[in-house]
Amino acid sequence: MKIVRRSLTLAVAVAMVGAAGIFGAVAYGSQDSGSPESDAKSFSASGERSGRHGRPTIAKAWEAAWMSEDPKRLAALFTGDGRYSDHALNQSFKGRDGIAQWATITKQFVGDAEVKVRSSFGDDGQVAISWTFSGHLKGAPKPFSVPAVAILKMRGDKIVTNDDYYNRADVLSQSGLPADTVFN
Repeated sequence: MKIVRRSLTLAVAVAMVGAAGIFGAVAYGSQDSGSPESDAKSFSASGERSGRHGRPTIAKAWEAAWMSEDPKRLAALFTGDGRYSDHALNQSFKGRDGIAQWATITKQFVGDAEVKVRSSFGDDGQVAISWTFSGHLKGAPKPFSVPAVAILKMRGDKIVTNDDYYNRADVLSQSGLPADTVFN
């Protein structure tokens, strides 16, 4: 229950940060002040120093893996027993082969798929990522761009679980498709 409560708290916090960014406010970690205080906050959930903008290292690797043409690059970020869940589509994939399959499926159905990390933070073996998911659903008349949140549970520097949350109805509406369109 404690883990679920912590994940929910992180998801709400990241969603609030993402919303602030959408309305023009400066989101956590979105500026590089170069101050000692910001450097002290720059640790990933696995204890690694983060890169620029105070983002946990895994968030930058996760974004780069999604933008890669090689689905195994995303899978390599996970433990052997890792799980990737897309809650908007009610889909889960287990193990590195399953996660690579999910990346492949996503790229097949979403042309010009793009993942852009907006902000992230980590604590106690978890990382919360606020990101934008955009692309063009195959067969849809228009492209989409929606805010999303990912909650990662870490084991060392590897992802154990990845839970993505975004609004499927927004994806469909922006794409010019009816909200009751089924993707299964």
